[in-house]
Amino acid sequence: MAESAPLLRVYRVKSIEGSNPSLSAMLMRALFAFGLCMFLNACDGEKAREIEWQLPLSVPDDPHASTEGNQLPEWATLEKGKSTIIFLQKSTARLFSVELENGSEKKLGNWKIQLQGLAQGLRVKGHAFINDEQVSNPAAFVSLYLNDTLAYKGWLYQNFPELFGMDNSDWKVWIEDVTMPPSLQRDDTKLP
Repeated sequence: MAESAPLLRVYRVKSIEGSNPSLSAMLMRALFAFGLCMFLNACDGEKAREIEWQLPLSVPDDPHASTEGNQLPEWATLEKGKSTIIFLQKSTARLFSVELENGSEKKLGNWKIQLQGLAQGLRVKGHAFINDEQVSNPAAFVSLYLNDTLAYKGWLYQNFPELFGMDNSDWKVWIEDVTMPPSLQRDDTKLP
């Protein structure tokens, strides 16, 4: 009981003399609520704004998928080699694989797969795809048809299977083992 006396004194010090104690308490509560609202609303003097990292993520357009203006380069169709294309059916967690030569086509269940181009070191330079032999970035240009409907057409990268490719709720597709014969290089050190 001795501990409650100082609290009572503090209350009485803050009460307005000659007024109704319950009215004084209501006034104090109202002032406190008003002050709290002002404090919370005016902490930084700015309205709440969205911060970039809080914005919802959106899937950007895949620059490696083929569009009207982004066709398969002729050099990619002429490359000799093969690639293994892997299909993961997400609902069953089953893996399927198909090995294709460049320029060939195969069926896998309801899928029709066309391997239309290969690159050993694919990179983009000035909005054009080039095969840079100094870069190790194996890629395959594929057309994937599911039930005779085009599901994806564009480049798939061996080293970056998660970054680019088909966006499908039940299937994930990537490539493995892009193999190409070594390019024939001239040896200028030999004399004729």
